[in-house]
Amino acid sequence: MDEAMYNRERLPLFAVLLWLCIAFGSANAAPPSYQDLQTNPGAVPMQPTWQLRPVDAPTPPWKDIFTFTLGIAPDLIERVRWLSLNPGKNSERAPALFDALDGRVLFLSPTARSFCDGRWQTAWLESIGIIGVGTALQPAFKVWLVEQKPGGGQRTTMGIGRIDAQGQWAVPPVRCDGKDTTSIESPAALSYLMPDESRPAASDLQVDTVYAQPGLRDAAGQWRSPPPPRDITTAQWMDYQRQMPTPGSTGSGLIDARGRMVIPFIFGELPDATAQRRIRLCTAVGLDRQRNASTPRACRWQRLRGSNTDAALRPAKDADTGRWGYRNAQGQWAIAPQFQEARAFRHGYAVVAGAFPQDWRPPGWQDERPIVRQFHRMGRHWVAEALVRNASTAGAWEIRYGLLDDAGQWLAAVPQPTLHVTVPFPPGGRSSHYAGMLASHLPRLLGRGVQVDHVPQATEADYRRLMTEGGNEKVLLAALRLPRGGIEGVHQGPPIDALMQALRPVTLLASQPLVLAIDSTKADTLGIHDTDDLLAYARAHPGSLRIGTGEDGWTGHLAFGQFRALSGVDVQRVVFKGMYPDSDVITKEHAVDLLFAPVNGVAVAVRRGQLRVLGTTADPARPQSFDGVSWPTLASSAPLAGYATYDHFSLWAPANSDAASNRTVQEAVAQVLARPEVRKQLQDLQVVGGGGSPESLLALEDEERERWLRALSSSGR
Repeated sequence: MDEAMYNRERLPLFAVLLWLCIAFGSANAAPPSYQDLQTNPGAVPMQPTWQLRPVDAPTPPWKDIFTFTLGIAPDLIERVRWLSLNPGKNSERAPALFDALDGRVLFLSPTARSFCDGRWQTAWLESIGIIGVGTALQPAFKVWLVEQKPGGGQRTTMGIGRIDAQGQWAVPPVRCDGKDTTSIESPAALSYLMPDESRPAASDLQVDTVYAQPGLRDAAGQWRSPPPPRDITTAQWMDYQRQMPTPGSTGSGLIDARGRMVIPFIFGELPDATAQRRIRLCTAVGLDRQRNASTPRACRWQRLRGSNTDAALRPAKDADTGRWGYRNAQGQWAIAPQFQEARAFRHGYAVVAGAFPQDWRPPGWQDERPIVRQFHRMGRHWVAEALVRNASTAGAWEIRYGLLDDAGQWLAAVPQPTLHVTVPFPPGGRSSHYAGMLASHLPRLLGRGVQVDHVPQATEADYRRLMTEGGNEKVLLAALRLPRGGIEGVHQGPPIDALMQALRPVTLLASQPLVLAIDSTKADTLGIHDTDDLLAYARAHPGSLRIGTGEDGWTGHLAFGQFRALSGVDVQRVVFKGMYPDSDVITKEHAVDLLFAPVNGVAVAVRRGQLRVLGTTADPARPQSFDGVSWPTLASSAPLAGYATYDHFSLWAPANSDAASNRTVQEAVAQVLARPEVRKQLQDLQVVGGGGSPESLLALEDEERERWLRALSSSGR
């Protein structure tokens, strides 16, 4: 048996289906330096996209909510429609634009990531500084671009362009002649909303404060998470953090006679404990960040429990360090000098001043909880400004922003799930090769990882479930027989054939023609050197030539039927098990004189001179060549005019999938197929790339149905 360029699939009908199953995952995308981009622009992956989804959980995933910085001054939020959401430097998410009126996240579409016929490729989305929306309310993106020069070189640049509601370029960042487009309609200046949309919509949620900590209440007075703290010490610590204290900042607190902290050093001037062993604690109220003597305060008494074991302790200042501590009656240090100020003990407690306790946390505090600084109303949504401290901030407190809808639900940033390319047979074969091609190129365009999984033992029940379920989380790649389900009376597939009618079209991936090859020795003996010689011999010797094909319903059967119907010659069809016969049936077994097979099925025998290709089943407009030799098409012979037969590899989605999601995949596949290196690869494989719309895939299906009907009009099958 000849070696093939790729292993053949010898499988039942349903085992040629390839499922691209989606599972949750994330792709790392650390921001490159501009020097990295200039050195190797093609190696920079496009950042992954993500979605905002409402969260109803009592304890929301704060690390997925407070992940953004803003490309606009907070005091301008209420006056714009589009909000620039820029993830922090350690985030795996891409910058995006949020429409506060429609509540949707907008990214560059896959087709917008290259333009001017692929001359310009978007390599990276830069953080957005100021958003200009223009009179058409089209926001601006700042991007890093890679230019593919005609001579094969590359260069990098930056540009700012406007995108429409579909993520397409309304004003591209660079014109096709390479000139900057910002002079056309500069997005550098902030544009406000149209007058009838300039005010945020009314809301049942209202901002209220407790001990200077803001929160949102609904009409019934219920707090939305996170509610402000009711403990004054926690509130004061949060307020101190909201001011973002610098290293060395001090505050007043309380210690007991053993030097243990009772009240952390987070308050202003504290009074001494009273005879009733209680102390008055005060904090600011309202949201004014400029604290001074006139700032309104809220106060409460906190009861203390202790003993009078401190009578002999006296505050003392250490001459060497300038710090205060406490000495006992013998003059020894009972509490080491460490405070900036220290008062006498009263009722077992002393007021001291010291450095703000950076590592102190209120009892029960969870580090991922945000410290909300302010709420802003924007369109029909709320923008929350907060201090957060988690892995994405490298353990430091940073200002980040989160979003709520008007129902008070937090919107969590959910990365796009990983695309699993599930191949239901062992590695190898043409479909497996195309799945790998998508896996190497789609992550950059779709914004999520792509992984190929080989599952050779998929059952009918597995396919039944995958064809009808999965929504936008699955898409089917198949060497799918068109029309789906086959032609009645010809295709005898398993019951899942009927389920194929429920699949939703995505795009045509690739089309590969067959070749009609003849035994070289036989060709010389019979004087057959081209298609016209073949037809002439067949007419002179009816029924003497034998052509091998695969089983009924496969493309070889269609190729034979069209050949016979158009030419009218009488040749014998010999059926072999599987999709196509091996070249062995001629070169070793001599069971037939000719065969229909893909190029990879005959390549080795052709190179050895054992087989001769008389013609391909390709459209005459797309002739094929092999090892520098051009092959004629069968349709170039007048009796076979209009002849064309291809194996079609196509993408389909489950019945409950969303058309918009399917079109996003289609756009990304079209960009993959447009890449010069992919076009060259497909050309080497004698393959015509697809990438058309879902509608064009359905039109192709109708064309294939007509081809089958014409092919079956011949008396022989």
